[in-house]
Amino acid sequence: MRETRLSSKSQVVIPAAVRREADLKPGDSVTFEVRPEGVLMRKARRTSWVDRLASIGGDHLDGYADTLLRDRAESRR
Repeated sequence: MRETRLSSKSQVVIPAAVRREADLKPGDSVTFEVRPEGVLMRKARRTSWVDRLASIGGDHLDGYADTLLRDRAESRR
C-alpha cells in the first residue's frame, strides 16, 4: 500500500508507481467511490461523446443518440 498526503488545497499526488501500475497518463480522468472500508479511486472508462450526451439528457433524449449515430454514418458514405 502506498501513502500520500492531502495538500492544503485538497490535492493529492498519485505516486509514480501507482500511476504506472494503473496506466494513468496526464489528462486521464479518475473516479472516486466512497465505500465503508475507504475510498476507491479508479481510472475512468472512456466514453464517447454520444454516451456523454445521452447521460446529460436522461429520458428526454431517448433514441436521440441512435439517430445521431445513424445520421453521422450516413453522412460519411
